[in-house]
Amino acid sequence: MNQSRPRKNNTPGSKQKSKLPPPLPPKPSGTIGKKNFLSGTTPYLILVAAITFIVFIPSLFNGLILWDDHSYTWESPFLRQFDFAKVFSFSTFYMGNYHPLTLLWLHLEWLIFPSGNPELFGGLNPFWFHLNNILLHLVSTVLVFKVIYELLDKKDWKTPLIAALLFGIHPMHVESVAWVSELKDVLYGALFLGAILVYIRYLKNRKILFLALSFILFILSNLSKGQAVTLPVLFILIDYYKGRKLDWKAWLEKVPFLAVSIFFGILALRAQASASALGSGQVLSFASIINASYGVAVYLFKAIVPVHLSAVQPYLYEGMQFPWYFYLLPFLILGLLAFCIAAVRRSKAWLFGFLFFLIAVSVMVKLVPVGDSLINERYTYIPYIGLFFIMGHLFSILSEKKKLKTALWSVLIIFFLILTVTTIQRISTWKDTGTFWNDVIHKYPEYWRGYYGMGVLSYNTSELDQAFLYADTACSKKPPAAPYMLRGALYLNHLKQPEAAVADFNKVLSFHEKGSPFEIDARLSLGQIWLAKEKYDSAIKILDEAIVLSPNALQGYMLKAKALTGLKRYPEAENEYTKALQVDPGFSDGYLSRGMLYADYLAQYEKGIADFNKVLELVPGQADARVGIGFCYYRMNNPEEAIREYDRILQTNPGEGRVYYFRALANASLNKYQEAYSDGLKALELRFNVNPAELNGWKAKAGIK
Repeated sequence: MNQSRPRKNNTPGSKQKSKLPPPLPPKPSGTIGKKNFLSGTTPYLILVAAITFIVFIPSLFNGLILWDDHSYTWESPFLRQFDFAKVFSFSTFYMGNYHPLTLLWLHLEWLIFPSGNPELFGGLNPFWFHLNNILLHLVSTVLVFKVIYELLDKKDWKTPLIAALLFGIHPMHVESVAWVSELKDVLYGALFLGAILVYIRYLKNRKILFLALSFILFILSNLSKGQAVTLPVLFILIDYYKGRKLDWKAWLEKVPFLAVSIFFGILALRAQASASALGSGQVLSFASIINASYGVAVYLFKAIVPVHLSAVQPYLYEGMQFPWYFYLLPFLILGLLAFCIAAVRRSKAWLFGFLFFLIAVSVMVKLVPVGDSLINERYTYIPYIGLFFIMGHLFSILSEKKKLKTALWSVLIIFFLILTVTTIQRISTWKDTGTFWNDVIHKYPEYWRGYYGMGVLSYNTSELDQAFLYADTACSKKPPAAPYMLRGALYLNHLKQPEAAVADFNKVLSFHEKGSPFEIDARLSLGQIWLAKEKYDSAIKILDEAIVLSPNALQGYMLKAKALTGLKRYPEAENEYTKALQVDPGFSDGYLSRGMLYADYLAQYEKGIADFNKVLELVPGQADARVGIGFCYYRMNNPEEAIREYDRILQTNPGEGRVYYFRALANASLNKYQEAYSDGLKALELRFNVNPAELNGWKAKAGIK
């Protein structure tokens, strides 16, 4: 007979406990278990990095652009010879910025990367510079995922994934990645996000080491680009989002960060002022508030609809000549902020993301006018993280609804495909200088800068007629000084119309752009014109102005010395040449010109020989220096040594007619009239002007019939 097993008493009142484990609490939507953290997030990080890299592959085959790239790379004084003390000095500004770490990074790129075609880009290979920018952008993209994932306590993977993908492939970020000059963007961005990630981890474990590391990364970020100054305010925003009590300790730990921000903020303003980039007459005015509101509105719109993209986007209206709807833009932004505040009851994400955007972009919205471009796509590099956070958060919530899930994923994929295509198209705009500036002309045909850029390109490729047409067009578009400077140079050196050049150079000076290199160049060019016209006093006057503005301007001293020579004020001319050599002790033309002054006018032949020998030390085989040495020996009644110098020259330069003539003089002084006559004939044959009476005299004394 089967015996039945006793059943367990499962009634509520039973004292016997169940051996089954209690059920696990449900995980929040989209979470990845801590146990599977590495395996859980790694595929997303790989996906984000891979997609971003693939989208930016075309950038690897772009060249360098004649819009700052030349100044930051092959023409940079710091690329090949890096002076740490000078570059990191708080008084050294380059291209209107204080970013020594960026300049150091470029120097390291030059040291590490293989060279390219010696006839292009100063021998640099653009491929490696573009690859560097892309890799730094990948670092930032991965950090966007990590920062948001940590911010959400690892409870949501959709929000960081979408935000990171948007950050990685958004067309508004092409400028920061595809433009080699914007190394400063991707470098500061990676350090900036690294500082945020470490700070979030500090909030979790409160280890002071993490706060110190965040502070170091923050300083390095500021040394890369001044836009990093917003980080301390973002830390306060993160404290709020994480529910941290903002007590005295929370504020106290921000003091060093705020002090660094203030310091680098002042430094950034000084740097911009040094390059005459700060506007005037609109600082914190109502007009600047309207312009700033317009900029913010455009950035908001293009985060979702990235159309009509351009590397330069000018101020649309002067003064208060705005259309009526511009006056509504500040209220639109305030309205969006009010909506986000009201939404806090349901979620902090809207307010956090919108404030992140506003804070990060605040220093770049032209409340203090900088440059002549109102909107710059590169300024959205870090600020857009806040907007992408909102987009990711909204998708994460709505995608949990079964009825919307499929449709949302479909819309998201289509949106990403559109962004990808747009980004690839924008990358092609940065292929070369011509495609770049023609795109600007196409987008803004009434804006001067595109025509000026094409003019500079044509000038550099010796298409001077085309360069003049572009410069002339730019001058008709209400530009600042730059196009007039270019057209003036073309009038002077190409069209040989000095009067028209004078008018353009005077126009340059009428802008009174304090600190602008055009203020100096226009004066130097005018000095050159007055010197050619033998208006020596006028030349000296304008050159003195150039020297006051730029005490290191070699050309100023050189031209002034020539003007003083024209006035027969030889000792003063010597002094100006010496000043030029004090600025640059390796300036061979300075030694050559001073040596000629000693030989031709001051009769200080030993000093002349010393200067000419210095030229040969700097430029071995320099023919003019050897001619000068021979001339000095001849004047010192040492014709034998003079002849030896002339013989050396003719061994390597047998077509130098003047040297045959000078040797003829030396031979004549030694009563070697036959040799003198022979050299004189050779000089004539080589089209050197020889006095017939002098030649006939040598012929007669040589007894030649």
